[in-house]
Amino acid sequence: MEEKHKSYAFFLVNLAVFLDTLLYGIIVPVIPHYATTLGISTIWLGFIFAAYSAGLLLAGVPSGMACDRFGYRPVMVGGALGLTLATIAFAFSRSAWILAASRFVQGVAAAATWSAGLALVAILYPPQVRGQKMGVAMASTGLGTILGPPVGGALYQWAGYASPFLLTAVLGLLLTLLLWCGSWPKNRPSRPRGRFSWAGLLAGPNILLATAITLAGSFGYGMLEPTLPLHLHESFDLDSARVGLFFGLFSVTYSLCQPLVGALADRLGRKPLIFAGLLAEAALLPWLALAKTPAAEASVMALLGFAVGTCSTPLLPLLADSAEKLLSGNPGIKEEAAPRDSPYGTAFGLTNTVYSLGLVLGPPVGTALLQQHGFTPVAFTHGAIMGAAALAVAAYMRETLAK
Repeated sequence: MEEKHKSYAFFLVNLAVFLDTLLYGIIVPVIPHYATTLGISTIWLGFIFAAYSAGLLLAGVPSGMACDRFGYRPVMVGGALGLTLATIAFAFSRSAWILAASRFVQGVAAAATWSAGLALVAILYPPQVRGQKMGVAMASTGLGTILGPPVGGALYQWAGYASPFLLTAVLGLLLTLLLWCGSWPKNRPSRPRGRFSWAGLLAGPNILLATAITLAGSFGYGMLEPTLPLHLHESFDLDSARVGLFFGLFSVTYSLCQPLVGALADRLGRKPLIFAGLLAEAALLPWLALAKTPAAEASVMALLGFAVGTCSTPLLPLLADSAEKLLSGNPGIKEEAAPRDSPYGTAFGLTNTVYSLGLVLGPPVGTALLQQHGFTPVAFTHGAIMGAAALAVAAYMRETLAK
């Protein structure tokens, strides 16, 4: 594939994941509109937000398997088109159940975008630069997370409720057209199908390790997402705007470090950086409860963004490396399969599934701990989980970069 076509495809992947995270955050400032103007209850608001995660959870693995069976372009085009149509429906819906259904479709579309996009990056670039490129892609997601709430709030205030979603829909339509017209590597296998098996995929310990760490991280973040704002408000009397700034600080440091961490992972290996990030998380998380001033809390949030980025960024190329490694000696993959026929899509689809599972399970556990014992057990539990994950990585530390 020519370098210019490769760069074009990589640009589209970055645009796709940026747009998905932009839409995910753009809804936050318009939440009061649902309660005051549409009269939607708090319970229904919870369903609307949970519907996105449910769509991502249910469609993660099927989307990844579709990538390996049919190719990346049709899956990504379908994801972009689904995102566009669901967002238009979301913009004009006045019914709680239609809003929830639209949000569910957005989650399904996101599963297609993430599974195909990350798998495509694995196809485009060899292991020597794969970490750097995936770090850039993850930085694009961080940019969408940072811009989503302020863009949504500004457009809502200046142009009305539908405007942020219509903007996202226009961008989604543009992305669909670019994906349809772009030049792509052909990953659709020419050999008979049937070489893939779940036993073969899961036989690689690094795939299990990466998915377990992903689940641990998303479960812990799911515990913090509803409980940390309450802690900040009760401990430091912070209003919603300043709580948002604390989370924004985390997102900024998380995004800034990812391209650098990805490049370092290519040079130093994936697991040493994953281990260092997990260890830093385990040390920092208890201080979310122990910090005595807003400045100290902000420092912890900023450092935590670096730690999470250091851990999570190398996980993606580790998954790709492991999927590629399955081609040699794995009973679930035929020996003559080409690298582009590796089950990249299924591996990343599995990661999307366990990530969304953690986001579904974490909030009820975190709120239950908060209600019964306060915020300190939430922070310490999350830290202990990350510490256990660090020990699991240490057990495999002697493996090489290619494993």
